[in-house]
Amino acid sequence: MASKCFLFFLFIATQLWAENTIISNGSDPRINVLIPTFKETQPISAKDVLSNGEFQQSIYEESQGFSESAYWHKLSFPKTTTPNMGQTIHLALNYYVIEHLDFYLFHGDQLQSQWKRGALESWKGDTKRYNGIWIPISLSNEQDTTLLVRKQGNSPLLTPFMLFDDTNAEAKKEEKLIFWTFIISSLVILLAHNVFVFILLRQPGFVYYLGLNIIIFIALSVVTGFSRWIFSEEISQWIIRNLFVIFGIGAWILFRFSIHFLKEVRIPSSQSLIRKYGDSIFIIFLLSTQLFSVKTAALLFACLEVFLFFICIYWGIKAYLKGFIAVRFYLFSWFFLIIGSILNTLIFWKILPINLFTESILPISSMLQLLGFAFAFADKSKQFERNRKLQALTDSSTNLPNRTYYFDKLPTLLASIAPHSPQLALVMIDISNYQTLNQAFGPAKADSVISKIIQSIHQQALRMEGVLSFPLPNKSINKVIRITATNIILISTTPDQIKQQILKIQRILDTPTLVNKIHFRHQYKIGSALYPTQGADLDKLYQNALIANHSVTYSSGNWAAFTDNLKSNHAHQLGLITQLTDDIEHEKLYFHIQPQVNLADRSIIGGEVLVRWHNKHLGQVSPAEFIPLAEQTGLIYKLTDMLLEKVFQWAFEHPAALSTQRLSINISALDLLQEDFANQVIEKLQNHHLSACKFTIEITETSIFQNNDIVHNNVRQLHHAGFKLAIDDFGVGYSSMQNLVALETDELKIDQFFVMNLLNDPQSQTLCRNMIDLCKALNIVSVAEGIESEEILQLLLQWQCQIGQGYHLYRPMSPNDYLKLLD
Repeated sequence: MASKCFLFFLFIATQLWAENTIISNGSDPRINVLIPTFKETQPISAKDVLSNGEFQQSIYEESQGFSESAYWHKLSFPKTTTPNMGQTIHLALNYYVIEHLDFYLFHGDQLQSQWKRGALESWKGDTKRYNGIWIPISLSNEQDTTLLVRKQGNSPLLTPFMLFDDTNAEAKKEEKLIFWTFIISSLVILLAHNVFVFILLRQPGFVYYLGLNIIIFIALSVVTGFSRWIFSEEISQWIIRNLFVIFGIGAWILFRFSIHFLKEVRIPSSQSLIRKYGDSIFIIFLLSTQLFSVKTAALLFACLEVFLFFICIYWGIKAYLKGFIAVRFYLFSWFFLIIGSILNTLIFWKILPINLFTESILPISSMLQLLGFAFAFADKSKQFERNRKLQALTDSSTNLPNRTYYFDKLPTLLASIAPHSPQLALVMIDISNYQTLNQAFGPAKADSVISKIIQSIHQQALRMEGVLSFPLPNKSINKVIRITATNIILISTTPDQIKQQILKIQRILDTPTLVNKIHFRHQYKIGSALYPTQGADLDKLYQNALIANHSVTYSSGNWAAFTDNLKSNHAHQLGLITQLTDDIEHEKLYFHIQPQVNLADRSIIGGEVLVRWHNKHLGQVSPAEFIPLAEQTGLIYKLTDMLLEKVFQWAFEHPAALSTQRLSINISALDLLQEDFANQVIEKLQNHHLSACKFTIEITETSIFQNNDIVHNNVRQLHHAGFKLAIDDFGVGYSSMQNLVALETDELKIDQFFVMNLLNDPQSQTLCRNMIDLCKALNIVSVAEGIESEEILQLLLQWQCQIGQGYHLYRPMSPNDYLKLLD
């Protein structure tokens, strides 16, 4: 289609050129001989020049260039041989920028007529209609006829004269009007089309493109002579006076438009010198047009054109190599426009002659530029469509295939490879601490960290054999699909090697990520399912891999393969979540209290509140089963709120429970990441008229609190209100010694894992004793959990542990039994 339009355009242009070259009787109308020329050294009248001027052909060439002097040309015609009949011939000039141009017609020594046709002169409306510079020369049959032409100006004084008889002059004038009409209408139509496409595509740099074509239109009006046809005489003269200022602005607009057009491929780069200081070059040129002569300005503009030519071609080639298809017509357009401008400048400098071909160079190159951009915009429109389809199939932050790709494109891909790979395995990786990152560092940083680790996994997958590639429209190679913000999948074509493949992925995930100068370890779960035996379609395959993924517990490892038993367990968990949601809503959960004892004298100093759940359908459910589910589903916030309300209400109703004892309440680490958590707890406490100094808040997984302002604000408010703070399960999970100080810890609870193994495990003894010594050094209360025998208790006493709890001392009991115990 593009080639047909281009050939049609060339055909029309060729026809116009052909019409423009038709001359009477097949003869050349141009005066190709050296015209007698006189150089004016002082002001002189036309009659004096005719009588006394020393005309010489030798200075004709001199008169065609830049000069501060005025020149006179003399055209002589013999008297006609036809008596009583005058004959008129017509002189035409297709060069329209001579500032002062005067014609004087003499019969003998008598002045018959004179005309002013200079670019800065008023023509006094002595033409019926404007159709260029035409001088009617009426020949006398009695005397010789002489036409004197005086010219003066700052631009080259080119005078390519042509002579026509009456018939051919009229035909030539009509052809000139047709030529102008063609140029104007072609420019307007193509420009209107491009402007429409520009607006439709919302292209950057629209104002620059429109401004550039207005400049081109003005330049063409001057070069081809139709400026007085469409502009007033005053405007036309202003354009001539500021011609190189207009050209300089046009060059600068071209420079700026190129930057905007190529912006999406980042050419030129924001750090390049030409991007930073390119505008200065044009500012310097514009200033020079006001300081130097037209000749100097013309020379500088020629240099500017060459500079633009190489810059635009270089940028265009670079963008094309980056895959920016639309730039091919950008190159086409700017190549023809700048070449046309350079060739037109060569005419200005007399390096190229003025003839019918060179006169058409700039108009044709301008139209080719517009035509080229029409195709460039069409290309860009297609590229937008390709990009739109690509965006629909890819994740914006990683450029990896997305969920849409998985369900819309992957089935076709699997069908094509099924005969060659009858057995595949879908591996699903879920980075499960995204919410922790989100709350600890903010969503922007969390997204960045997750995207970075996903990219690292993808790079590892690219290096692995036996992993399926997922082709995209941009022909990029991808081996990972990002289903959600934290969930990615890859497909193994060698299920028998899946264990080795997963181990390689785990090495990436187990490497700490630096977040705000903190080495952060990711929590993740990996599930896998076989295709087609464990899922004949992608929806079922995804579901089963997800079930396997959710079945992972950190104590059992990070990877689980799908089995039928897991499917049953998953259904059980869904039922568990449904029942838990309902029972929390109806406040059916309750609490027990496990007494805490001063190991030195065995006196009860308080108790730890432990949440319990008995469901009418499920029976008694272990906290180890439902609390992780509550944290995963977000129910933990309601659960904590309900537990605090129940404990404070019970304490208010039974003040004896807190007369000399304290209560410790467990909360989730996620609770402290809520901005108003402390305010809510303090408000509940005040509503029940209780003292905060009688309560200890126990938390776990404290590594997520580092450098988190929300957590520290909550802790500060709780301390200020009088609450004590304990770090629970110290020594396992994500507890950090740094947080003993940073969180102003009052108590440290040694995890029962170490306490229960004290008699059999020397390492547990060493760690437990060191934790107790650490508490003494930091003046923190040491609490041992899981005391199951007298031997363990005595060992803890020997190490000077202060408080203990466990089945050897007291089992968890109902609040009423706890009250009886205190009595």
